[in-house]
Amino acid sequence: MAILKCKMCGGTLEANDETIAVCQYCGTKQTLPKTSDDVISNLFNRANNLRLKCEFDKAAQIYERIVEQDDSEAEAHWGLVLCKYGIEYVEDPKTKKRIPTCHRDSFEAITADYNYQKAIEYADVVSRPVYEEEARVIDGEIMLFKINQN
Repeated sequence: MAILKCKMCGGTLEANDETIAVCQYCGTKQTLPKTSDDVISNLFNRANNLRLKCEFDKAAQIYERIVEQDDSEAEAHWGLVLCKYGIEYVEDPKTKKRIPTCHRDSFEAITADYNYQKAIEYADVVSRPVYEEEARVIDGEIMLFKINQN
């Protein structure tokens, strides 16, 4: 089994052939790639590491490579969504929860995004609600960002 890293904090996840996991370091529930291929898992980790450093364009290139190899990989489509909106998960100092922070402005709701729709289409019944909830939270952050810009 490949070692996967947390999308929020970069910690090592314990994944037991499941499509969701809870990070033991930041406590965040998150979706996982469905692959058991070490090469693809390493690509996911590399893309995630770049995204954690706010290098969204470089991360997106890697997610695109994964999609080219397997268009049905929901997690790669989700990674493209996170890159498009420039999502960085920042720790709230009061609650210690990871809050999605948008670094890129978009006029489109995340739920209208092509890659979001593909992630939902290819997600299993366990991971789909996690994607949907995270999209709802991100859409709320986008609205706050737009309000604060005015």
